[in-house]
Amino acid sequence: MRTAARRAQQGAAIVTALLVVTLASVIVSALFYRESVAVRSIENRLALSQTRWVERAALDWAKVILRSDPPAWDHPTDVWGTPVVETQLDETVTGGANIGDNSRNAFLAGSVTDAQAKFNVNTLVGANGEPSVVHMAAMTKLMTLLGLPESLVQQALARILRSRTRSLDDNTVPPSEIRLIQFGDLRDIPGFDEAVMQALQPHVTVLPDETTRVNLNTATPEVIAAMIPDVQLSAVKSFVAQRERLPLRTPAEANTRLGLDAAGQVNQLLLSVNTSYFWVHGVIRYDRVQSQTETLIRRASGGPRGSIQVVWQHRT
Repeated sequence: MRTAARRAQQGAAIVTALLVVTLASVIVSALFYRESVAVRSIENRLALSQTRWVERAALDWAKVILRSDPPAWDHPTDVWGTPVVETQLDETVTGGANIGDNSRNAFLAGSVTDAQAKFNVNTLVGANGEPSVVHMAAMTKLMTLLGLPESLVQQALARILRSRTRSLDDNTVPPSEIRLIQFGDLRDIPGFDEAVMQALQPHVTVLPDETTRVNLNTATPEVIAAMIPDVQLSAVKSFVAQRERLPLRTPAEANTRLGLDAAGQVNQLLLSVNTSYFWVHGVIRYDRVQSQTETLIRRASGGPRGSIQVVWQHRT
């Protein structure tokens, strides 16, 4: 009897010991897992912080490039028009700062593009708060060239007018809606569905300045044809093919190349060969973090002390 009882006690002790060891293993495993998650979270934060520094460096590079660009005219053959293919960053390009070890390399790709290569919807309403007849006519022609309803121009105009301060019976009426900031804001306007947005994207943009002009050296044939009432799209396409090789130095040169007579001269209030607004696109990969940025910047003046401001920046 005593032997059986002793064996039962020994069995119970073994089971208890096994339970204690199992419980301890579970607790330790949970602690190690929590520690691993905490370490991974810290690593991700460090990687994200490092990515933000690379973003700032890339934006500073774009500013330097735009300051050094000759102000006479802007064309994709300028230095700013050369994209940066995906490049691994190391101490060579960071002034000695250690970006990452062999297991955590940093890569950067990016480009600078002309924001004034497209029709700015905000120019439908002038700085005086009144509709711009010439811009209305230009956007209407652009819609026709793209096979889109002309009624969308009135919809866009109504939306922009609601975002402007107006005078009514000698009283100042504040805006009832916020201003359009980005191209995607057009989706809130009735009629601007996804199909319309895709058709407009290569040709239309939203910039904060109502006085911006389209750059003849970078605009699409459809936009240029829309800005010149009596010109045919086929003639503009030939002009654009020549423009790729021979940039325009003045807007007046377009009159000769397009064969325009005195009645159809280029309106220099609508068209130019210079640009103030640029997009800086960047893709940065560092460790497990990948960041895509689109930044709108305004170049007010060139040169070493030129003024360049960030208008907005969008990250994904």
